[in-house]
Amino acid sequence: MKLQSLDIENIRTYGAASVTFSSGVTLFEGDVGCGKSSLLYAIEFALFGLGDLKASHLLRHGAENGSVKLSFEVTGKHVTVFRKLERKKDTARQAPGWIEEDGVRTEYSPEELKTKILSILGFRENPSAKATSWIFRYAVFTPQEQMKEILLLRPEERLQTLRKAFGVEEYKTAQEHANVVQQHLREKGREIKGQVADVPELQAKKAVLESQLQTLDLQKQTIFTQVAAAQDQVVASDTSVQAARAVSLALEREAAEVPLLQKRVEELDRQHARLEFDSKTLDAKNAQWDQDEKTLQQQVKTGITNDPQGQWETAESNVRQLQQQLGAAEHTAREHQHLRSGSCPTCGQKIPDGLNGKIQAAESAFKEAQTKFQTARDSEAALRAQVRQFNDQKMLQQKIQQVQALRAQSEVQRTDMTAKMVETAQQLESAKNAWQEKKHHLEKVQDARVQLQKAEMQLREKQTALQTALKTQAATEAQEKHVRQNLADIEASLERKAQLALKLKNLEEKTAWIADPFLPALTTIEEHVLRRINDEFNRLFSRWFSQLLETQDLEAEVDASFTPQIHQQGFEQDFAALSGGEKSALALAYRLALNTIVRQTTPSLKDNLLILDEPTDGFSKEQLGRMRSVLQEAGAQQVLLVSHERELEAFCDQVFLVEKHYGESAVKEL
Repeated sequence: MKLQSLDIENIRTYGAASVTFSSGVTLFEGDVGCGKSSLLYAIEFALFGLGDLKASHLLRHGAENGSVKLSFEVTGKHVTVFRKLERKKDTARQAPGWIEEDGVRTEYSPEELKTKILSILGFRENPSAKATSWIFRYAVFTPQEQMKEILLLRPEERLQTLRKAFGVEEYKTAQEHANVVQQHLREKGREIKGQVADVPELQAKKAVLESQLQTLDLQKQTIFTQVAAAQDQVVASDTSVQAARAVSLALEREAAEVPLLQKRVEELDRQHARLEFDSKTLDAKNAQWDQDEKTLQQQVKTGITNDPQGQWETAESNVRQLQQQLGAAEHTAREHQHLRSGSCPTCGQKIPDGLNGKIQAAESAFKEAQTKFQTARDSEAALRAQVRQFNDQKMLQQKIQQVQALRAQSEVQRTDMTAKMVETAQQLESAKNAWQEKKHHLEKVQDARVQLQKAEMQLREKQTALQTALKTQAATEAQEKHVRQNLADIEASLERKAQLALKLKNLEEKTAWIADPFLPALTTIEEHVLRRINDEFNRLFSRWFSQLLETQDLEAEVDASFTPQIHQQGFEQDFAALSGGEKSALALAYRLALNTIVRQTTPSLKDNLLILDEPTDGFSKEQLGRMRSVLQEAGAQQVLLVSHERELEAFCDQVFLVEKHYGESAVKEL
């Protein structure tokens, strides 16, 4: 991996800063606390996120937003990563960012950014946002305060850390997983052994159940014969019952007709009596009608042939006219009567003598009108009497005709009644004969009922016997089904346990294989790999440590756990007893050797990027000069140095000055 440029905004003490990196050795120099290490933290944040850092540690105090944009080249690919910090209320946190690969930009969440960067770099590490990249920390950049920590770790912790850095932790992980699998297989084997422990007991139960099935099979054959015989007997008894029921029903149907026939006889008898009564009543009516006709004939008068109704109506009209004339003559006569006093009763004038004749004439006319009216009224009265007499005779003739019609109708009724009486007498005789005949069946019904009851009782006995046999058969079949089910369950269980036994054998074989040869082979392979790495690491570490010392009385090497072993004139020396420069030389040599080995195992680091934070603490000027040759021998194509030692400028290819003014850092290239 080769860094190309870094752009930061509101990161720690920086407001805004940009750095363009070149190949070779780049030095960031400045006073203590001016912000040199902040640039290194910004690089690590751009690549892997916060890790064990806090967002509030990176985001500048008082700023609402901060960002880091880092461009680098890895395995021939140009990559730019952008991360952003934002403040929400009193808390700072990461915001979504983006990655641009060969000009194609894609946005990611903070967690997705780290996963993508690990994939680009080929680092097989934990993708959690809070996890630290150990490969980067120990092989590329270790903060100043952690430079010597790896030398002070316990051997096993150091070895485990180096396994991750060297990319050989898979062997240890495989061993751990193999032990877990082996333990799981053993537990599973113990579980299966517990599951198949009852196989002998199940086999014994299976034998007992098979014997029971044989016994039940013999019982079923016997019961089947009994059921078949009982079914035949039930069928025969049912046939007898059906025959007896048919006879009984036939007789009961015949007997049931007796009351109906009796009722029919009684009804016909009443009907015949009613006809006889009606015949006598009709005879009495005929006699009465004969007498009525004779009486009416005696009342009929001769000589009245014409109807005087018209003459009477004419006479009555004439009377009304004469009555009107009489009224008029009477009125005139009364008016003239008042004139007899000789003067007008109204005006008092004297009546002329010539009016006396008129008065007499009016009186004569009134009398004549009275005579005509009386004569006409007498004539009308006589004609009215003739009309009444004619109508009475006419009514007598009508009554005679009615009586004659009733007699004629009576004769018809007499004929019909005589026929009905004959028919009723015949029906009555026939009904009486049928009634007497059916009455004989009543005596046979009781015997048929007794025979039917006997047949039904026998049928119930046979059905009870059949039900008993069927229940016995059902109970035997249920018992057989239960036994077969138990046997099937046991056979299925034995089959499963047989499969488990095969599985147990397979598990035992796998467990034995993991124990030997797999685990020993893993251990041997890891030992060979680590021994090879250890040999190369020890060679580089010892040589570079020796080159960095002012005197040659100290020697250093690493043991199998990569723990530094220090000797002074043949005696072992404790790390704590070393001077500051000796400790820095030991740590730098260790870091350079570690960086070289990791570069060989990680393709993305083949360009050998190396970041050193104050690596020369306690170095003399002579040691600073030796450091140049050591870095050249390490073959790092790009080295970032952070130091306050200006003497390092002599062998650096690029120098940046970091200064802080009024709490804000700035960087510029010299």
